[in-house]
Amino acid sequence: MGQVNEFEKMLIDSETFLIKIYFSISKEEQAKRFEEIKNNPLKQWKITPVDLKAQVLWNQYTQYKETMFQKTHTEIAPWHIIKADTKTKARLEALSLILQTIPFVENKP
Repeated sequence: MGQVNEFEKMLIDSETFLIKIYFSISKEEQAKRFEEIKNNPLKQWKITPVDLKAQVLWNQYTQYKETMFQKTHTEIAPWHIIKADTKTKARLEALSLILQTIPFVENKP
């Protein structure tokens, strides 16, 4: 993580739009979604061995996530944490953030 902030600054300095979005779901919602995926033959391909361990490793993942936020949240490249227990609401919030961040430039011939 020591090079992340420098790399992000280089991206921004080269006029690249960088939007860091983290979709945060509760442990209960994650368990519910995994159960739905496991019980749906059309969606079972989506679940990975890492996903199957996610509930057991929840606290450890949370510590790593918090460390990532502490070390890589900067004024020029902040994290935007979106509560994502409700998928539609989270998606709309992400789209709104993107539209507010990236200016619209009309292409003129």
